[in-house]
Amino acid sequence: MSRFEKRILWALGLLILGLSLLEAMAPKPVNWAPSYSRYHRTPYGGLLVHESIQDLFPEVRTVHEPVDLAADHRISNDAIADAPVNHLYINSTFGLSELGTERLLGLVELGDHVFIAAEDFHNVLADTLNLEVASMHRMGNDTSDIRFVGDHRIAQGVFRYARGFPGAYFTRYDTSRTRVLAVDGASHPVLLEMTWGDGRIVLCSAPRAFTNYNLLKSNNATFLAGALSALPPRAVVWDEFYKVGRMESTTPLRFLLNQPALRWAWFIALTLLVLYIIVYTRRQQRPIPVVAPPRNATRDLAHTIGRLYWHKGDHADIARKMIAHFKDEVRARAYMRICDYDENTVAHLATKTGRAKEEIAKRLNAFRRREQLQSVTERDLLDLSTELHEFRQLIR
Repeated sequence: MSRFEKRILWALGLLILGLSLLEAMAPKPVNWAPSYSRYHRTPYGGLLVHESIQDLFPEVRTVHEPVDLAADHRISNDAIADAPVNHLYINSTFGLSELGTERLLGLVELGDHVFIAAEDFHNVLADTLNLEVASMHRMGNDTSDIRFVGDHRIAQGVFRYARGFPGAYFTRYDTSRTRVLAVDGASHPVLLEMTWGDGRIVLCSAPRAFTNYNLLKSNNATFLAGALSALPPRAVVWDEFYKVGRMESTTPLRFLLNQPALRWAWFIALTLLVLYIIVYTRRQQRPIPVVAPPRNATRDLAHTIGRLYWHKGDHADIARKMIAHFKDEVRARAYMRICDYDENTVAHLATKTGRAKEEIAKRLNAFRRREQLQSVTERDLLDLSTELHEFRQLIR
């Protein structure tokens, strides 16, 4: 590597380091995307909410599995295997499958309580509970008011929410088993309590009231405590399985990818590395010479001698040399001291080839006659070559 290339690499390294430092020192934009997760500190995350409810209930545990799987472990012989608990679901939308709805309502019927906060209820759960939700589609700076109602109000006062509050409310529900606990500024129900078997289902159409941002605004923590007071003082199961999107990256580089500065540095370094490999390998590559295979001098010599004999026209001499070469080859293959036309040779070759002695003797006599001829035609030479080849096949 030349000195110039080293300087380029040092300059690129310093450039990457400088860009990483600038990106790290730049103020991060606020992430207003709702996640409702207990692991997120974002405005619409649920870290502070999860910490707050630990002061309201004796135990709070987190689950990362579907409700039907958890229910199969708890329901046995039409009874709950352990003590009843409170299930807490906070999400933008909520709709379970048919099996999940059956298992969740089965737990409630046996004594569990469920608190579900969502801006939209759909699928089998909404149809079973006869729910329908509408939204007022407020602008980003509009304010939404919520207050408790009833003969015995849970808490006094009006709780105000802003910053993109959707203003969802219930337009349809089963009035025979449902009690309205809170309404918005237009007297639309936003918090319902529904009896179901031995348990109760609490439904809220304002999930953003249960987020970090709104928990810290004014006296909104009172609304959170009042809404959750509809649940009995027992263990709470906090759901993380049905939250919005994936909670974290599954790659081992999750820390690098979660930090904007490190993420940009990682991508720039990979790009520069690929470019350097492409340019450097292309510059160092040399053409590969074509190496001709070594010539077979023995075969060239045989071709030269063959052409010499052919042009001379002495076919009888070629026939004698072919027969002499054949006899030497037979001697080596058949493990004979000498290959001749006598009885011992005939008997040995008959045993080696498995043919009759008469056939072997006939073939050897034909070779002897051609060996003694003074003149051989081209046709006789071709016939001799064929007969020698056939005899070789017998000895193999």
